[in-house]
Amino acid sequence: ALPPSPPGRLVVLLFQKDLFERSRVGGLMKMAARGREVVVGLAPEDRVAVLVYDSRLRLLCDFSGDRGRVLRAVEHGALFERDPPWTVSAFPSLAAGLDPAAARQAAYLESALLELGRALEPLPGAKSLVLFGYGLGRLTGGRVVPENDYAAARQALERARVSVFSLDVTNADAHSLEAGLALVAADTGGFYARTHLFPDQALARLGRALQGHYELTLEAPTESGLHDLRVEVPGRGAEVLARPSFES
Repeated sequence: ALPPSPPGRLVVLLFQKDLFERSRVGGLMKMAARGREVVVGLAPEDRVAVLVYDSRLRLLCDFSGDRGRVLRAVEHGALFERDPPWTVSAFPSLAAGLDPAAARQAAYLESALLELGRALEPLPGAKSLVLFGYGLGRLTGGRVVPENDYAAARQALERARVSVFSLDVTNADAHSLEAGLALVAADTGGFYARTHLFPDQALARLGRALQGHYELTLEAPTESGLHDLRVEVPGRGAEVLARPSFES
């Protein structure tokens, strides 16, 4: 019994903030400024929500078509806003489904992604989540291990039809926690890209990915559960972004 969804896509911009680590804060400031290009490149009917995650998840702007409001949240709020007011927009609304208490208690980025998946699931259509982040998971025994909420977060994002595009803001050629950013992108049908040396290429690739999508209809398998999925097209030079599994 949801009201009709307005035309346009739903795009979530999530900034992972660490103002104490030098290799991270410089990259975040650069990409927050470049976030304007992502917003300006969207179609006029697209709606954008902006959030920031440090030690908890904060909503800076609910889904809005007001580009001025969105740009203020990206250019100022992502870096300087401490306790933004929690406002709910008209349908479709991310804030309407996001639990403020759970957002405050999200101890890890995985927990924040879980809450976002749950909040986005009731909204119709596919969604794109652009994660300007420095890392996901923890380094244990020489390898990166996601926190316990990751499996539930992946399922919630899949049910909500959310693709994560991880743009690594760390000022380094390589680092351990990039593996977690690449993992969540691959698991949801997005991609991972570094912004340290070639931010223009990363943003151009993101813009092309957000321009549109194909929708594939699959015949439901006889057995319910999680199924592997591989999508290919004939010929060379074609990259297919699709999640590697689906649930029935």
